[in-house]
Amino acid sequence: MSCWTRFKQARLLLALPLLIGMSAVVPSGLAQTCLDDLPVVRPDSRFVANRDGTVIDRTTGLMWKQCAEGLSGVGCVVGDALRFKWKWAVRQGRDAVFAGYSDWRLPDQTELSSLLQRRCYGLDIDAVNFPNTPPDRFWSSTPSNYYPGSAWTLDFGHGAVDYGTRRDSAYVRLVRDHL
Repeated sequence: MSCWTRFKQARLLLALPLLIGMSAVVPSGLAQTCLDDLPVVRPDSRFVANRDGTVIDRTTGLMWKQCAEGLSGVGCVVGDALRFKWKWAVRQGRDAVFAGYSDWRLPDQTELSSLLQRRCYGLDIDAVNFPNTPPDRFWSSTPSNYYPGSAWTLDFGHGAVDYGTRRDSAYVRLVRDHL
C-alpha cells in the first residue's frame, strides 16, 4: 500500500482529535519525524490559521489556502487532493474564488519553498496549519529555464526541488498576497 493511500485512510483519525481539541496521534508509517538538535519554530509564531480555511504567514505576508486543491473542511478531510498538469494548475489558481477572495494564484518557487519545514522529514511542511498535505510534488508557477514547457515543483515528502514537464501532474496549494 502506498504512503499516500495510508495517509488518506488515516486522515479521519488525524482530524478527530483536532476537532475536539486534543493532540493528533499520527498512525504508524505516516509519522512526521523532527530533529531535536535543530531549533524549533513554533507554528503559532509564524502562521495564523483563520476559520475560513486560510492561513496567514506573518513572515512573508502571504495568505495560503490551508488545504491542497480538492480537499476542504476542518482538518482538510473532505474530498481527495487533486493532481493537475501545470497549465491547468495555473488556470486553477487564476479561476479560484475562495474565502471571499478572487485573486488566488499558483505560488512561485520561492513562495512555495517558504513552506518547507527543514527540521522535519516524512512530511516537510507544518502539518498543524497545513493538515493532510500529500507527501508528494506540488507545482510552482516558476517555469524551468532548462527545459522548455516545464516548471519547478517542490516535493513535501522529502523537500526535493525538481521540475515537471507538460505531461506530469502534481498537487496544488494556492496563495495570494495578504499585506
